[in-house]
Amino acid sequence: MVDEVRLDEVLLMNVLEMVDVGGEHENRLFYQIVQQVLEMGYRHRAEYRVVLFNEDSEADFDEEYAEYLDKKAQREDVVWGEEE
Repeated sequence: MVDEVRLDEVLLMNVLEMVDVGGEHENRLFYQIVQQVLEMGYRHRAEYRVVLFNEDSEADFDEEYAEYLDKKAQREDVVWGEEE
């Protein structure tokens, strides 16, 4: 099974316009996220993986961070960096 996100292209293009420079809700972070999601959708034949990191920790290289992300995926109430 493949995880999938289904989004309306026209709606995303409208949101992109709203958060662009000079837009009604100008916000560079949201602009970059929406733009990236649109680009990923345009390249519909590619497979994607979202890689999260926190400072110097990344799941592929830090088993503790990988375990933390697994717990977050299971909706456990955990905070990265807290001692257990």
